[in-house]
Amino acid sequence: MSTIFVYILGALKRLITQRNLRFDILSSFFIIQVLTASSIVYYTYTNNSESILELSQKMMDDLSESKIDRIRTRFEGVQTAVLMGSYILKSSNEISTSNKILLDYSVAVVRQYPFIESIFMGTEDGKFFQIKILPPNSTYRSNQRLLPKKAKIAIRAIERNGLSTKETWSYMDNDSRILEVEELPPSQILYNHKVREWYQRSLQTRSQIWTNIYIFSTTGLPGVANAVPLSTYNGQYFGVIGSDIPLDGFAEILKNIHFEGVSMILTKKGEIVASPFENSPAKVSLTNPDAQLKTVKDLSNKLPAEAFRLYQINNKNKFIFSYEDQTYIASFKDYDPVVFKDWLYVIIMPIDNLIGQIKETQQNTLLISFVILMLSILFITYLAHRVSKPIIQLSQQANRISGFDLTYPDQVRSGIQEIQQLQTSINTMRASLVSFGKFVPKKLVRKLLENGNEVKIGGKNKKLTFMFTDIADFTTISETYPADKLVNHLSEYFEELTEIIANTNGTVDKFIGDAIMSFWGAPAPDRDQAMNACKAALLCQKRLNDLNRKWNFEKKPILITRIGVHTGEAIVGNMGSTWRMIYSALGDSVNLASRLEGLNKHYHTSIIISEDVVHQITDHAIVRPLDIVAVKGKKKGVKIYELRALKNSDPLLLPTDEEINFCAKFDRAVTLYRDKRWDEAIEQFIRIETEYGKDFTAALYINRCKTYKKTPPPHNWDGIFVMKEK
Repeated sequence: MSTIFVYILGALKRLITQRNLRFDILSSFFIIQVLTASSIVYYTYTNNSESILELSQKMMDDLSESKIDRIRTRFEGVQTAVLMGSYILKSSNEISTSNKILLDYSVAVVRQYPFIESIFMGTEDGKFFQIKILPPNSTYRSNQRLLPKKAKIAIRAIERNGLSTKETWSYMDNDSRILEVEELPPSQILYNHKVREWYQRSLQTRSQIWTNIYIFSTTGLPGVANAVPLSTYNGQYFGVIGSDIPLDGFAEILKNIHFEGVSMILTKKGEIVASPFENSPAKVSLTNPDAQLKTVKDLSNKLPAEAFRLYQINNKNKFIFSYEDQTYIASFKDYDPVVFKDWLYVIIMPIDNLIGQIKETQQNTLLISFVILMLSILFITYLAHRVSKPIIQLSQQANRISGFDLTYPDQVRSGIQEIQQLQTSINTMRASLVSFGKFVPKKLVRKLLENGNEVKIGGKNKKLTFMFTDIADFTTISETYPADKLVNHLSEYFEELTEIIANTNGTVDKFIGDAIMSFWGAPAPDRDQAMNACKAALLCQKRLNDLNRKWNFEKKPILITRIGVHTGEAIVGNMGSTWRMIYSALGDSVNLASRLEGLNKHYHTSIIISEDVVHQITDHAIVRPLDIVAVKGKKKGVKIYELRALKNSDPLLLPTDEEINFCAKFDRAVTLYRDKRWDEAIEQFIRIETEYGKDFTAALYINRCKTYKKTPPPHNWDGIFVMKEK
C-alpha cells in the first residue's frame, strides 16, 4: 500500500515538474474555459442576485411602510376620537354616568376601535371616568365571581371628596343598560390618575400627546396612551381625556407578511413593542420594582437578537448576515421620527426565499457550460498539436543552446507568425551568446512610507465651566465591600454620570479614584456652558437618587455624591510629553471647582456652585446663598451657593413652590446676618427651621449669630469665612 502511494506521489511530481507543452496548452485552455464559464455564471448570478436583492429591499420597504401605515391609521383614528371627546366635555360636572351624550360617545369609541383598552377622563378635582369592553369570563373587581353573561361594557368612576374616595364599577349590556353597580372597598382604591404620564404631560404641554410605553392599571399589560387636555369655554384647563392601546393588539397586523420570516416592532434599546411569533412577546417582568418590557435577548428565537446586535454594531438599516448556517436579509425602519421616534419596524427573512430560483438557473447554466467545455477540449487538443510540434522543435534547439551547442540546426517552418518570430529570436540569441555572457537582472525593492500631521503639545486660555464629583465616605465603602464587586459597582456609577455629562455637551477630563473631573466649553465652544453644567449636576443627583434606591434593594452600597461647579479662565489643550499626551485643563479655576466640591461636607449639601456660575444662569437658577468663603490656600473670599433647581429647563429640574420660598427666605436671613442684625437673622433662621424642618446650614448660622452677639466681629468685617481644610 505504501509503495503505491510513493509511486503516485512520484508520478504527480514528474507531471508537475516535467510536463510537456501539449499538456500545458490543454490544461491552460481548460482552465481558461473553466474560468470563462465560471465568470459568466458568477456575473449572471451576481447581477441577478443584486437585482433581486434590490427588488427585495424595495419590497421590504414597501411592506414596512404598509404595516407602519396600518398601525399609524389605528393611532390616527384614536387621536381623532379622543380629540372629538375633548370638544364634548367642557366642565368636570359633565363627567358622570348620567351624561347620556358622554356614555354614547364612549361606547361608540370602544366599539369602533376594538383594539383599544379603554377611553378615560381625569380631572383636577380628582374625578376619574373610564369605559372599556369586557373580555369573556370577566369577574367583579372586588372578588373573583363571574359577572353576568350579559355584561359587555364596564364603567369605572372614581370621585374624591376631601379625604374620602369612592370607586364604583357599573356593568352594562349591549343596549347600554346598567345591570349592576359594584363599589370597591377603600383598601382596593389605589389608582391616582394625576401621577400618570398621560395626565401630567398633556396638561403640562397643553396639547395632544402620545405617552411612552407604560403599564395599564386595570390589566397590568404594557401599552401607550393618547391624551388631550380638557378646557372650559373660557380656556381654563380642568382635566384630560385619553385612550390607551395595548401593545399585543399589533401582533395580528404583523402576522400577515406573506413570506417565511420575522416581522416585529422594537425600541432602539431592543425592547419588544410587538411580536407575532411569541405567545406573550410584550409581557413585563416584575422581578424588580420597575416593570420593564422584554428585550430580544429574552426571546426563545435568538435570530432577532443576532440581527439587532449587528444593527447596533454596523449602524445600517439594511444588511445581510449569517446565522446558524443560513443567510438572512434584515431591514430596520424607523416607525415615526416625530411621535414614536424610538420605535423600529423590523423584517428578517431568509435570503434563499429571494434567490432560490437564481440558484436553480445557476445549476442549469453550469450544466450547459460543462457540455461546451467538453466540445472545446476536442478542438483544443487538435489545436494544441499544431502549436506544440514546432514549439517542441524550438525547445530542442534551446536545449542545445543551453548546452553551449551553438551550431545551426534545420530551421523550423510554421505558418504561425509567433513561432517564426521565436525561431528568429533563437537564432539571434545563439549569435549573441557567441559574444556575450549571461545577463541576470536585479530587482529593486522600494519601501513606501505614509506621512501624517503630528499632534503637538500646546494649550489656550479659555473661559470654561468645571464640575467635580466625589463619593462621600468612599474609603469606608472600599474597606468593607469586596474589591471585585466594588469595581463593577463603581463602573455602573461612572457609566450613568458620564452619560449625563456627555448628553449635556460636557467633556470628561479624567477619573480621579472615585471622583470625576469634567468641563464645558472645550474643545467645542458652548455659549450655555454654565447652564449645561448645572443641568448635569442636578440630573446626576436625580439619577443617583433612583440608583441608590435600586442599589439599596440589591444590597449594594449607596453612593452619596457631592458636586462642585465653577466658571472661570483656565488653560486647556494637549498636555504631557511627546510620547504621551492628554487633552486636559489646568489653572486656579480647576482647583476652585475641586474645593467647592469638598465644601459640601462642611455645609451638608450636595451641589455647591460659585458666584461666577450664578451670574451666568441668573434667570434660571433656584439657589440659596451658603457663605462667603476663602478656600484653603486662598485669601480672597468667594460667594458660594447651593443649587436646588432650574427654571425654564428640563421638567425634572423645575423647582417646587416650597423650594422657591425656602431659597427666598434663606437669602433674606443671610442678608440680615451680613448686615450684623444678629437677632433678626436668628429669628429668621429659626422660622425657616420651623417651617421647613431642621437644616444644618441654618443651625450653623444661628450659632455664628449667637457667637457674634457675644463677641462682635471687627468694624471692617466682610463676612468671609476662612476654611482651614480642603
